[in-house]
Amino acid sequence: MAAATVDNGELLSALDQLFSKYFEEKESFGRERTSEDRFWATYLRAMKDEDETRPKDWDGNTGSILTFTGLFAATVAAFVIESYKSLSPDSGDQAVVLLGQILAATANSSSDSSTPAASVDTFHPPLPAVLANALWFISLIVALACALLATLVQQWSRDYVKDIRYRETLDESFVSRALNHVYIRTGVDRYKMDDVVNLVVALVHLAVILFAAGLLLFLYPINTDVSGCTTCILGVFVLVYLIAGIMPIKDANCPYRTPMTYPCTLGYSVFLYVVRLSSHSFTECEWTQ
Repeated sequence: MAAATVDNGELLSALDQLFSKYFEEKESFGRERTSEDRFWATYLRAMKDEDETRPKDWDGNTGSILTFTGLFAATVAAFVIESYKSLSPDSGDQAVVLLGQILAATANSSSDSSTPAASVDTFHPPLPAVLANALWFISLIVALACALLATLVQQWSRDYVKDIRYRETLDESFVSRALNHVYIRTGVDRYKMDDVVNLVVALVHLAVILFAAGLLLFLYPINTDVSGCTTCILGVFVLVYLIAGIMPIKDANCPYRTPMTYPCTLGYSVFLYVVRLSSHSFTECEWTQ
């Protein structure tokens, strides 16, 4: 009997600790007096897990973005350092032209016959070089903007957690605490905090696409074989990316989604709506006639 009593006591103690850990509450939760207090206390308990999980998701997404954008920006910068030279004239070519002009002037001064001086052509950078550098610079700026936005999202996430926890430390009624909680959550939902995180991810994808396009333009004038192989490999990845973005439109149960899935879904829904509306209007016109 004594052993059974000890086992029961240990079991009750473990259950109490587990309950306390899951519903980690302040002393104010012990003052549930009315049914209204119990209602709002239940609401605050139910929202506690989501209040902890949501900021962790924001931090997890932006943390990986910071790591990727750091490596990606360094890669793009290495290409930019090499490619921007093609936007200005080569100093060696300029030296050759100047030497030719000097020789022509010397020949003219030593002889009676006048030799026309070599004309200096205005330098125009090749179009592929201009486009490649433009795409790479834009890609670099977008990547840096993503890193900045990721750090801002992390700061906003910490502020959200701080505001939520601050309300728990105040000696307020359950109604006041719950309404303040609703006020904070409404602000996060109203200003689309989750969509901001998705926007940062979409901008990272855009930066990669711009870099890939600039890479093809950079390789094309250098060697067609290398640019052709690179185009084929990038084409395969682009095809897989497009398929992964479009598949959820046909099958809502498909887990493969990309930032382009949601705009494509919206566009597809609008297209179906217009088709149905046009079909309905055409049917009404036939019945009228």
